[in-house]
Amino acid sequence: MNTHQKQRILAILALLILLFTFLGGAGEVDAQAGTPFQVLAEINGLRASNGMAPLSENQFLNIAAQNHADWIAATGQGGHTGAGGSSAADRAIAVGYGGGSTVRVTENWARGAGLTPHGVVYEFWAPSSAHINNMLTTWHVEFGAGVSIDSSGMTIYVVKFGHVVGTSRPRPTTPPTGPTGTPAPRVQPLTTATPNPDGSVIHVVQFGHTLWRISEAYEISMVKLLEQNFLREDSAIFPDQKLVIIPPEEEVEEEVLEEELEITPTPTEEPTATATARPTRTPRPTQVEITPTPTEAPNQAGVFLVNIFSGDTLVVGIGLVGVSVFGIALLFITSSRLE
Repeated sequence: MNTHQKQRILAILALLILLFTFLGGAGEVDAQAGTPFQVLAEINGLRASNGMAPLSENQFLNIAAQNHADWIAATGQGGHTGAGGSSAADRAIAVGYGGGSTVRVTENWARGAGLTPHGVVYEFWAPSSAHINNMLTTWHVEFGAGVSIDSSGMTIYVVKFGHVVGTSRPRPTTPPTGPTGTPAPRVQPLTTATPNPDGSVIHVVQFGHTLWRISEAYEISMVKLLEQNFLREDSAIFPDQKLVIIPPEEEVEEEVLEEELEITPTPTEEPTATATARPTRTPRPTQVEITPTPTEAPNQAGVFLVNIFSGDTLVVGIGLVGVSVFGIALLFITSSRLE
């Protein structure tokens, strides 16, 4: 064997080692995530614990569930609307479920990190009304499951429940063989709680209780129930969780001041009638009509003299007299000089 052949053999062995390592790693991831059969076994274990017949596994529903799980892992989308806008029934019919007959199909799906078959059934789906109704269905007779892992390591579970309309498929009387789920608690009946001394009503959640069942039992609106407990409609609730149905009444302490006043009645004397002097009437003074007497008009000459010798007019008059006297004196002086 020459050197070239040895190198080729070593290269082939290296590729085989890498291939087995990859497959082994993938197998470990799948084992951690759980298999579709383990999910179905957990659901039938839940049904058995609640006195219900198991569902039978259907390979067409397995294929449809696996296709939807792979699509969620590839696209990162979730929900019950799948590729091309398909519904759960569309995807089951597309792979041949029902053979052309009318079928009815419902679906559970979940995505989470490190989510196990037991965890998805009891911790994720059981607290939800719609999901536990599918798992404890009395309508469907078959189911199928699919498991996938997305690029971020999140585990995706899809379970489809279905039946063919108009056919009388016998229900299986025993669960399928293989690994069985952890013994499941029985769904507990829902009894309403009695009010506390402060007027509050607190409901303690038991296994199998859902928000809708609690809302109906206490005749409280779903909106009010969610608001009081800071929940959403799709929130999960868990056994031993306490939900406020009626909040405690607000105690209003009213201080009443009571004053006891001792009132001693005093004897009252019977009033005696006394005569009140009637006021005498004062005669109203008579009005005397006074007729004004006409006054004579003053003498116009007197008025003129009064006006001349009063106020500023007097000063002007004296000035004129002074000028006149000065003029006459100057006239006599001039006349005497001319003579």
